[in-house]
Amino acid sequence: MSTYGIVVEGEYDESALTEIIKKCFSSEIEIIPRKCGGKDRLMAKFPAYLASFRYAKQGSYVDKAIVIRDAHGKDPEELKRIMRGKIAGRNYPFPVKFVIIVQELEAWLLADEEAISRITQSRSGRVVQRVSESLECLSKPKETLYKILSEAGVAYAEAVAREIAKESDLNKIESRCRMFREFRQAVKDC
Repeated sequence: MSTYGIVVEGEYDESALTEIIKKCFSSEIEIIPRKCGGKDRLMAKFPAYLASFRYAKQGSYVDKAIVIRDAHGKDPEELKRIMRGKIAGRNYPFPVKFVIIVQELEAWLLADEEAISRITQSRSGRVVQRVSESLECLSKPKETLYKILSEAGVAYAEAVAREIAKESDLNKIESRCRMFREFRQAVKDC
């Protein structure tokens, strides 16, 4: 079984991204998450968390590490350049990938309205409508998801993020969010 280390901003990211990564594989995968408490803390802490992955797999190193953060309006390529610079000269015994979500994780969760509707129907009996705008152009997808869920009588919580991710069709996310393709490739490349 492969073991991946992931460094993420927070609890919602950990819950949803763990489910999405598992869906990328037909076989079982172990995921060791490290959450940082926001994008600024992630930028400061991820090199130390990467180092911790050297011994995270029963005293051995993980098969791959992925650092995932939201763009929050910043240029994804510039963010990746900065992140690569923070670990320049460090050698890890595993591949390290950087993924930037445009603009926030919730853009990916919004991509499959049928998945969201399955969650809202089970909780409140209501369905949701498709967000017709380009999801990666939304400046605040988290607020959009809050609003959609609220109108359906469901509060956005970590468990809801996990359930939406678990129900989502990865091909739908990829067709609506260009950067998801890069994420999916980073997960599968070895």
